[in-house]
Amino acid sequence: MHIWMVRTLALTLATGAAAQDASRASDTPTWEPAPAALAQKAPGHPPYGMVMTTPTGKFLLTGLTFNPRTHKPEAHLYRINGPAGWGPYRSGLERGLSHSPARPRPSDNALHNTWYEDYFLFTTPAKGTAAAEAGLEQSKYDLTRIYGVDGSTFKWDVNALVYHITQSPRIEVKAIKLPIFFGPSRATYTIRNHRIDRPVADDDADLVNAPPAESLRAWLGRPQPWSDLLKLRSAKALFAPLPFDLADQKRWAVLIPGQPGQENQPRVPGALEIWTEDPQSGAFERGLAAVYTEPAEGFRPGRALLIGDTWQRLQAVTRDPATGRLIQLSLQPWVANIPALLDGAAGARELGSSPTPQLQESLEQRCNDALIEWKTRTLPRLLASQDLAPTEELVIRIEKGVLALDLGAKGIRSRLDAQTRVEAERKAQAELAAKEGKTPPQAAPSATESERLADLLDQRKAILMAILGSAKLALANLRR
Repeated sequence: MHIWMVRTLALTLATGAAAQDASRASDTPTWEPAPAALAQKAPGHPPYGMVMTTPTGKFLLTGLTFNPRTHKPEAHLYRINGPAGWGPYRSGLERGLSHSPARPRPSDNALHNTWYEDYFLFTTPAKGTAAAEAGLEQSKYDLTRIYGVDGSTFKWDVNALVYHITQSPRIEVKAIKLPIFFGPSRATYTIRNHRIDRPVADDDADLVNAPPAESLRAWLGRPQPWSDLLKLRSAKALFAPLPFDLADQKRWAVLIPGQPGQENQPRVPGALEIWTEDPQSGAFERGLAAVYTEPAEGFRPGRALLIGDTWQRLQAVTRDPATGRLIQLSLQPWVANIPALLDGAAGARELGSSPTPQLQESLEQRCNDALIEWKTRTLPRLLASQDLAPTEELVIRIEKGVLALDLGAKGIRSRLDAQTRVEAERKAQAELAAKEGKTPPQAAPSATESERLADLLDQRKAILMAILGSAKLALANLRR
C-alpha cells in the first residue's frame, strides 16, 4: 500500500541527501501554533500542534513521538480541509468541486475527444455567490466542466484549487461545455470573490491524511520544525518534562500516553522518554538519551532500562490524576537477579514486551558479566557454608537452568532460520511480481532476536556449567 494511503501518516526527519534537498527548497512554509480546538480533532486529541501554510494549502503537524531505535522524530500530518484551513474569500464553488480524471478513448466511441480529458466537476453555485454573479452555472445536462483557474490546473488537486480560490479576491475560470453533436464551446468567467467578515471557528475543518506539498516535504527534512514542535509539546501540562537526578547528573523524563484502538485499528502504545537536556529547549538531536515503548501491561516496577551506558531498574512511575503528566519516576541501579539466572531465565524478560535485539544483547551481556562475578566472589563462600540439602538443591537448580538455556538458544536460532527462509521466499515472490507487474508482498517485520543473542545464552550455559562443576564437587565432599 502506498504510504500516503495508510490511515495514520507518519513523517520522519530526513537525513543525508534528503536534508541537502531540503536546504535548496523554495517556498518555505510559514507556521504558527495550532489552535487547541483544531489540534484536538486529530486522533488521540493532542492538545498541541503546528499549522503550516504552503502555497497549496494548510497542514497540521501533531502527535510528536520519537522512534525507539533511531531516536528520529515522527509525527502525524493532516491537510486542513474546510473554512479553518482556507483564506478569507469565497466564490461559491468551494464545496462542490471534484476531479474527473482523463481516460482512454474507446476506439468505437463517436464522442468528441474532449470527453476524455481531465476536468474539475462542479455543482451550480448558489444564488448570490460570486460565481453565480459571474454567470458560471451548469448546462441543462450537467455537461459544463472547469479545465483551469488563473491559468493552472493545480495538478488536478481539488484541495489546492479550493485553497487558491479562497486566497484570491479575483479569479479567472476557464470552462468548457462538452459537446453531444458538434464541437465544444468554451468560456472564461471572471469571478470577483466575496470577502468574509465574520471570524471562522478554529475547528471548522476536517483533518485528512494527505501527501504534503513538495515544499512542505522538503521543509520537514530540516531540524527546525521538529525542534519547534517539541517546544510546543513540552509546553503542555500532559507532556511537561519531569526533572530528576541520575548518577549526579540532571535528566528529564516525559511520559507519552498511549491511544486506544479505533475502528479496527490497533492500540497505539505510549512511551517513556529520557532526556539529557530539557525538552523545552527543543534540543531533540542531542538531548534524547532513551525511548521505551510502553508494554501492554504498562510500565511495571522491576523493568530494566538502559539510560546512556548504565542499566537502571524501574521502581515507580506515577501520573498526575488531573493532568496525566508524569510526576514521579523512581530508578535504582540495576542488579542482576542471580537466582533467576541460575534457573536459566533470560534477562530480557525484564525489558517488557517486544524489546529490540540491541537491548536484549546488552542486558544479556551484563547478566553474563554479573554471573561471572558471582561465580568468583560469592559461590566459594556459599558452598563452604552450606550443608548437604541446599547444595543438592543448588545442583538440581543449575542442571535445570542449563537445559532451559540450551532450549532457549536453540529456539532463537530456529526462529531466525525460519525468518530467513520466509524472507528468501518473499524476495523470490517479489521478483516474480515485478516481472508480472503485480504488487510485491510486503516485507516481514524486523527480527526481534539475533544470532548474537543466542551466542550470549550459549556463553551463559558455559558459565553455568562451570558453576555446576564447583557445586557437584562440593556435594561430593559433603556426601563422604
